[in-house]
Formats: sequence, structure tokens, C-alpha cells
Amino acid sequence: MHMPMEKLRDLPTGLLIALGALVLVQLSLQVWGLLDLSRREVVPGGRKWVWALVILFGNLLGAIVYLVVGRSAPLPATFEDLPGGDRSGKRRAAVDRLYGDRDA
Repeated sequence: MHMPMEKLRDLPTGLLIALGALVLVQLSLQVWGLLDLSRREVVPGGRKWVWALVILFGNLLGAIVYLVVGRSAPLPATFEDLPGGDRSGKRRAAVDRLYGDRDA
């Protein structure tokens, strides 16, 4: 639906302000959702690209669904619990050498 500028100017000022606020909220939630998604290692369903599509093409509702449901995956307690994490303890030993023993 393409609306010429003349018709857009005919809309009441209050409606234009409300539409502008809605667009600002939508874009803010989408950016927040995409940034949060990029920082997470684990998401429900295990596929980050699916959540990115939900956020991008779901508009306001897609971003809200991600922020409510997509963030529900528990964050790993330690970096060893991440997918592909080092279960042998080599990473932990390296981190302990760099930053000191966490258990001390």
C-alpha cells in the first residue's frame, strides 16, 4: 500500500505522532532483539537464523515473541556447558592461569 505524501499530510497530527512512536518502538525492539540474539550461544530450538527471521519479518510481534520466548533458554552456568565446550578442563585451566583460580 503506497500512500502519496499529500494523503499523509492530511492525517491528523495526533495520528502521525502515534504512528511515528509505533515505528520507533518496533525498530527499537527489533534492534534489541537482534543484538541479544547475536550475543547468545544457545536459543530455544537451537537455530539462531530462524529467530533472526522471526525478528526481522515478524515486525513488532516477531520481536516481542523473540524477547519473551527466544530468550527463555537458560544461559549456561559455565563456558564448559556451551555447545562444543571443553569438557576436559583445558579451557578452565587456561582461564585460571590468566585470571587466577576461581575456586580459591
